[in-house]
Parts: sequence; C-alpha cells; structure tokens
Amino acid sequence: MGMTLHTPLRKNMMDSRPQSLVTLRGSVRHRVESVIGQLSERFSAELTGARKLWQWVTRLYRNVATHTLCVLINQSLGRPLLDFEGLATD
Repeated sequence: MGMTLHTPLRKNMMDSRPQSLVTLRGSVRHRVESVIGQLSERFSAELTGARKLWQWVTRLYRNVATHTLCVLINQSLGRPLLDFEGLATD
C-alpha cells in the first residue's frame, strides 16, 4: 500500500532513521496526544452516553469542531494554539 510504519525502538536496537524524521515524528505524536487529552478532559469525549452509532458520531464531530474553533480563535489572537484556559478569562 506504500506505507511505512515507524515503531519505537527497543534499547538494544540500532536506529538507522534520519534524526530529522525521528524529531518530526516525536513532535507530531506530542501534538496528537495533547489534542486527544484535551478532548477527553475538557469536552468529556469518552463520556458521550450515546445509544446509537449516529448519536456518538454526531457528538464526536461536535467536540472536534468545538476544539478546532478554539484553536482558530487562539491563532487569530496570536496565542498558543492549545492554550484554552485563557480564552474565557481574557
């Protein structure tokens, strides 16, 4: 399929990947984990209470759309993108 999976290496394995790829992968992973953490903490994404799949999907879309809107507001204000605490107090 043309995809390459990069898994974390064990301590006894040699790393033949370029350092720039390892750094990029780490920063992307950190950003993704931060967003997932915000969705679960601030928006209670895992506690949907949906009984049907379409209800769960709708609530998940709404949470992701709200998160994206907050990121866009932070970007327009020149603030850190994932800093949502200051939006309500500023």
